[in-house]
Amino acid sequence: MNLLSRLNLQALHPSLVIAKNTYREIIRERLLYGVWLAAALLTGASFFLATISLDQNTRVLQNTGLASIHILTVFITVFVATNSMAHDVDRRALYFLFPKPVSRPQYVIGKYLGFVSFLAVTLLILGGLFSIGVAFLNPAILGAAAINIAFSFLEVSLLISLATLFASFTAPLNAALYTLALFFIGHSQSTMKNFVADMGNGTLKWVMDAVYYLLPNLEKFDVRKATLYEVAIPASQVGWALLYWLFAIVVVLYLATLVFRKQEV
Repeated sequence: MNLLSRLNLQALHPSLVIAKNTYREIIRERLLYGVWLAAALLTGASFFLATISLDQNTRVLQNTGLASIHILTVFITVFVATNSMAHDVDRRALYFLFPKPVSRPQYVIGKYLGFVSFLAVTLLILGGLFSIGVAFLNPAILGAAAINIAFSFLEVSLLISLATLFASFTAPLNAALYTLALFFIGHSQSTMKNFVADMGNGTLKWVMDAVYYLLPNLEKFDVRKATLYEVAIPASQVGWALLYWLFAIVVVLYLATLVFRKQEV
């Protein structure tokens, strides 16, 4: 027998086993296919709006189509991530898992990897449908669409790490609301910071600066305007975005493991 055929996923790392099982459990949810169908229909609606627009079909297509994919992916993955960990507790799966050679950090990392796998599949499905339509209407924006979807993956995977952190100590609904709140805050920090700076209040400015640097700044991953107006994205911006993404995820997952260690499950 070939040596490669003897390799078992369980022998590689417990986190990979948990990631694989998490992904399988999510995919088996029948409700998920209805959500995907609704998302595909909403994405398709952007093509209809593009066809009836007057000489603005490209901009309408990029604005509505890519924005719909991004927003829908955020809501789908956040609610899936926050509910998955709660299901493990409700089904008492953790009581059988932790007595085995699986640590709590491995469990948290494994769940996160499973969520990110689901995110990648969701973006591939919705992005693939969008790309097929774009290929018929305006193939010139396929590159811009790919860039937007790649940055969406970075942003949503960061949000999933936050959802994993919140789900480790609170109820699924609360975890989802906290994560979505950070999503909206993360995209309005610059506006809020400029508004407070114009007020001239030193105390508020200090508080806003602390919020700006402590909370996730998701505007680093928003490149829709740049691609819409065909503005080149500097390599330095891409590099800093990747470094910020990696650093933020490592910190958030580390906090999630610390919090989950103290939970009685």
